[in-house]
Amino acid sequence: MTPGLRLTAALVEQSAEVIRPFLPPTRLARMRRAGDRGAFLKLETDQPTGSFKVRGALSNLLRQAANPAGFVAASAGNHGLGVAWAAKQSGRREPVTIFIPGSAPQAKVRKLRAYTIDLRIVGETFDDAERMAREFEGETGARFIHAYDDPLTAAGQGTMAVEIQDAMGDAQPVGTLVVPVGGGGLISGNAAWFKERHPSTRIVAVQPDASPALSESIRLGRALLEYPAGPTLADGLSGGIGRIVFEHRDLIDEVVNVPEDRIRAAIRSLHLEDQVRAEASGAITVAVLDLAQSRSWPEPIVCVITGSNIDDAVFEPIVA
Repeated sequence: MTPGLRLTAALVEQSAEVIRPFLPPTRLARMRRAGDRGAFLKLETDQPTGSFKVRGALSNLLRQAANPAGFVAASAGNHGLGVAWAAKQSGRREPVTIFIPGSAPQAKVRKLRAYTIDLRIVGETFDDAERMAREFEGETGARFIHAYDDPLTAAGQGTMAVEIQDAMGDAQPVGTLVVPVGGGGLISGNAAWFKERHPSTRIVAVQPDASPALSESIRLGRALLEYPAGPTLADGLSGGIGRIVFEHRDLIDEVVNVPEDRIRAAIRSLHLEDQVRAEASGAITVAVLDLAQSRSWPEPIVCVITGSNIDDAVFEPIVA
């Protein structure tokens, strides 16, 4: 990410045109447990890989020139699935190498093994996987497809903003958009589009208490690209943020950090009341609605449910 480079609504809309032939819009469903509040779920659980990450991977890979050395990515699981799916669907013939940490959920590992890729499991954290992938890039000439810190990736992830507002209709702008933050490409792309096309929309970033890298980066005035996160179910949000979200921090109205017990409760309620299977990194946006500060947020509120790739061994005890 080049310092100072800004995403625009036009770039997001260009990405929407690029990916539209491959990815139909995902559902925007009214949240049942919200009672009389106007709250909705943007269900990226509908994506063919079970995660929003396929948007950015496809947006990026479709616009890459041919490269005989192939492509490489680092991922906690979902971005790797996005790159593997995008390479297959777009007919890329170059080799694809995906680095993931040993802590990646087995649900994601099993899906990755179904693709014709070189899957490498290294270290224990996403930061470990990224370091190894960068070394591979330097050694082989493979082109790195970043999970978030690339304008093409972030703009692709931001395409859900266009879908959300299309589903709402021009007469009803989104009041509050609640977005989970790991690296930060998703919130950067969505915030860039909304703040340009519908400036009144409140943008709320959410992270687990165990990994408050965004709020700490804002407090310290520098991007914490690596962060010593504590244990959290929201593995996709663990660790440091990217430069891209720090460069777009002025578009974020509020950052909320959520305790683990709230995340577990949100996974359970989404399953029992909305019939949605959500991984912790997505369910965390619903957890925020139980916190007092959400009561003042303008409606309609849209919670982005980013993915469904949660291990049975984690999911079943929570919902039992």
